[in-house]
Amino acid sequence: MTRSLGTTALPFWPALLFTYLEPISLIIGAQAAITAPSTFVSSQLQSLGSADPVSPAVDILAYTLGSLFLLLAGYALTCTVLTRDPNVTKYYLVFAACGDVGHLAANYVGMGSSVFWAYREWNEVMWGNIAVTMFLFLNRVATVNGVFGTPGWVIGEGKKL
Repeated sequence: MTRSLGTTALPFWPALLFTYLEPISLIIGAQAAITAPSTFVSSQLQSLGSADPVSPAVDILAYTLGSLFLLLAGYALTCTVLTRDPNVTKYYLVFAACGDVGHLAANYVGMGSSVFWAYREWNEVMWGNIAVTMFLFLNRVATVNGVFGTPGWVIGEGKKL
């Protein structure tokens, strides 16, 4: 029997990652985007000099992204803790993995190939946008495929829902 964490249907490691660490990370990202949008935007790429001024339209996009981070944190908690259906959790992970691919593609196109693959030159935000996203993607795929154990609700003495 695979050990789970709290009320989640996920085995221990995916529960820790997707139920606690990822939502906390999303809330921190939301805080960064909402409280300092210009800094948040200018830190998306390694800066060679002083940051260019950010237009009000870009500030609006940063605020919107911060709001979306909060929304994603809520979805993560809803689909890993509040649901009693392991299929909801599974499909959440599948759709989040698709979002990871889109996020990586957006960074690749936005940064260009030479910057995307030059990991020794990344700043901490670029590490989050690329390496952490790859890490989450691999863990989502591994979880859905049962690498960490079979997800399922334990409702009593060894009985699964």
